[in-house]
Amino acid sequence: MNTVTTELMPLSAEDFAALEAWLKARRKAFPETPAWEFCEGFMAALVCCRRAIAPAEYWPRLLGLAAEAVPGDVCDLWARRWTLVEQALDTRVSALDDPAAYQPELSEGAGSFAQRWAQGFMAAVVAWPEEWAGPRNAQAQQWREAALKLLRALTLPDTGAPTLHAYEDQQGPPRVSAARMQAVGDAIWAVYNLRETWKRLGARVKTVKHAAAAPGRNDACPCGSGKKFKKCCG
Repeated sequence: MNTVTTELMPLSAEDFAALEAWLKARRKAFPETPAWEFCEGFMAALVCCRRAIAPAEYWPRLLGLAAEAVPGDVCDLWARRWTLVEQALDTRVSALDDPAAYQPELSEGAGSFAQRWAQGFMAAVVAWPEEWAGPRNAQAQQWREAALKLLRALTLPDTGAPTLHAYEDQQGPPRVSAARMQAVGDAIWAVYNLRETWKRLGARVKTVKHAAAAPGRNDACPCGSGKKFKKCCG
């Protein structure tokens, strides 16, 4: 039997504009509503997370909305982008300019290049700290720490001399330092490493606590009374 794989179309500029427009409208009722770049980083962290976080958990954290209150068209675009991000992070690439590589949707607006993306990623890490706790495997622990360090660094402003444009077709004076551009690339590779690490380790195993066996009726009562269990708490 032949399996037909349907290739998802990337989100268009119009799709991202529609998401930004909805977020802007939402901001009137909920001023803390972030820009899409922040949401993009938040999503990347959810894709990398050791446990699959359900929409009922992440929408209230991200937008202050119950999952059922998010419009269907927004959910559809979110789900499509999620799948594309997941596919990109699961594809082996040797360079970030590979068309198959993960390319976060980064704005050219206020703030330093990729700053809000990194802030969104780290917001998801902070929201579910137990899912990002260090693994017991020493090597995996080192990879995790190194990756999160790169992402944390990107949440800070770009303090270098601006010598580059974020994109080739960008107009106006340069706004990005060479060090920042390198840091963005390093952070994207860090996301790849986190995705691979958690996939390999799998979901956290919950510790099962076994209840202590009940004392026999002729045993001493555990309350410390000195009486037999059957004549005390039994």
